[in-house]
Amino acid sequence: MPTPIDVTYERVFSGTTRRIYELLVEMGTSQDRIWPFPSQPFMRSPGPLTPGTTEEWHGGLHAVLEDVEPEKRIVWRIDTEGVDGRHAFTLEADGRRVTVRHRLTATLDEVQGRLLWRRLEEQHERSIEGLFDKLERVLRR
Repeated sequence: MPTPIDVTYERVFSGTTRRIYELLVEMGTSQDRIWPFPSQPFMRSPGPLTPGTTEEWHGGLHAVLEDVEPEKRIVWRIDTEGVDGRHAFTLEADGRRVTVRHRLTATLDEVQGRLLWRRLEEQHERSIEGLFDKLERVLRR
């Protein structure tokens, strides 16, 4: 029987949606300033974010950009065997306070997807919390 997952992390930052969006777009490129773990590489294909073309790889997952709305959201479709889902960053501004939300929604197949998630669940939490911590430090500079 397939297993659904729905995991959301969010944090409020001082800054602008423009600056935060730019930092998220640079993640996985040579300009990346916010990915927290060099020993756990996060990579994305070069060039501008282009739905259907831009790819990313990290932690055993591969994803293809599904949708992007500058300063509002970046949505990736997970393209990994056993996992049917999406993960996204969304930005909501309230003056100079910006809520950044990362949400992962997926359906895991019986074996492959469930085993992968069991291996990645704790790493995913550490990665998002570390990413938010580093984003906060970069925005203070």
